[in-house]
Amino acid sequence: MNTFNSIRAAFLVLGASVLSLTAACGGGGDDSGDDNGCPAGKCDTPTGEASVTCLQRMAEVINSSNRGFTPDVIRWQCGDVAGVTADGSAKDDRGQEYCEYFAMVTPPGGTGVDVGRALDGKGKVTKLAVCLPGDTSAECRVTLTADQQAQIEDDPTAVVGKCVFTTWHADVTKPVPVCPNDVCPADANIMGLPFTRKNFSMKVGFNSNSAAIDLIEKCFPLAPANRVAVNWSNPDDPAQQPYYRGCMGTNKLFGTEWRRSDPTICAAINRMAECGCSAPGVTNGLQLAKAVLPPVSASDHRRGFRLGTWDNDRGLPNGCKFSNTGETGYLVECDMTAADLLGSLNDPKEFCRATYGQNVVVHVDVPRAAITCTPPNTKEAATCGAIPWNIGDENAMVGGTTDTGGTTDTGGGTDPTDPTAGATDPTAGDPTTDGGGDVGNCCTPHEGLGCTNSEISMCVCAADEFCCGTQWDETCVSEVTSAGCGTCA
Repeated sequence: MNTFNSIRAAFLVLGASVLSLTAACGGGGDDSGDDNGCPAGKCDTPTGEASVTCLQRMAEVINSSNRGFTPDVIRWQCGDVAGVTADGSAKDDRGQEYCEYFAMVTPPGGTGVDVGRALDGKGKVTKLAVCLPGDTSAECRVTLTADQQAQIEDDPTAVVGKCVFTTWHADVTKPVPVCPNDVCPADANIMGLPFTRKNFSMKVGFNSNSAAIDLIEKCFPLAPANRVAVNWSNPDDPAQQPYYRGCMGTNKLFGTEWRRSDPTICAAINRMAECGCSAPGVTNGLQLAKAVLPPVSASDHRRGFRLGTWDNDRGLPNGCKFSNTGETGYLVECDMTAADLLGSLNDPKEFCRATYGQNVVVHVDVPRAAITCTPPNTKEAATCGAIPWNIGDENAMVGGTTDTGGTTDTGGGTDPTDPTAGATDPTAGDPTTDGGGDVGNCCTPHEGLGCTNSEISMCVCAADEFCCGTQWDETCVSEVTSAGCGTCA
């Protein structure tokens, strides 16, 4: 183990002992603070020395098997970091990674109830427990009858509940496609809870489109006042590491270095700036932010960040599915059996975090094909690599090889993470079609999500989420050329 890794290991041990949960005012709020005067992200959340916390985040994001970066996405799990907990339904801080979650339970013969669903941005949620007959706990969301308890115990494999994960940004108001004007048909629900903004949008203020845009803008690049000092003569200085610099930047900006999402986004975005990266039409942080995540004022704004897994950015863990909202990627429901419920009656939401929250993963698409980087002559840029934002593996090979994200990018052939993989494309290999090589089926409208040339697919979908969220239609084909992603005859 080298000196830097020895120091990091020591910091990790120290960090485990100093993390605690503060008991200040309500958790959440926008960038300027909530109604109780809490700075964004600083109330009722893990606290401790920022440098220690950033070393912990770096160990998770860079050095674990589930890396936060690949050539095409920035990602993190929905499950919260250690220290984000609940203290009853009046103070539940779980769900702070641009992904909020709760449980739905339907007792035999009864109606569905939401357990631990956020009600506001200050930690208040629906009650946390499913109670047995005779239980008078103040946290009872529903109390089972003796007959319901017997039925649940008699069939432990029956699905009696759902774990719900949502990335519907708090400030996005548009209804889901199956519920025009926010009025849902009878079958547009999860266990009786209709697909409306009131029920399924995130509630914490910094789980919002505007907060994410603000983060991206302020990290491209970090202003001098928000940068950590680097001792370049000391090889053991953690500030020489790009992730650490981005993480400490979020501490100086918002005090959110304890999260997985903010430091991971900021580190990648700041690294792009350090390495002289640009894209067509992008000259500053705000333009980059709007390119990555169109603001709610834009007609093509997105409901939130996409959900997937570590192994498949278009797939889900076993037992989970995308809810039938008319679009794919922002609302997930996972099975809870009777046995699962019986083992977590006091807090089914915690079952959701522990069972599914580690492998329901938020993905932020990076339009790799549109980005060019010209590193300047600086200390920070000396180690930029070919794909600088893929921190920890900046020289990962793509195009016919397996990258560190666990997926195979064939540069225009078969991509196992793409639902259209293996589809026959009449334009493939056609000399009249120029897409920078084999364009796969990107130049042909089809019902699948995305197209089989992953570079073109990511580039087009960064501009038009419909193409990877609903289907690859004629507009998506035209955008191959108009978005500068390739050329279709």
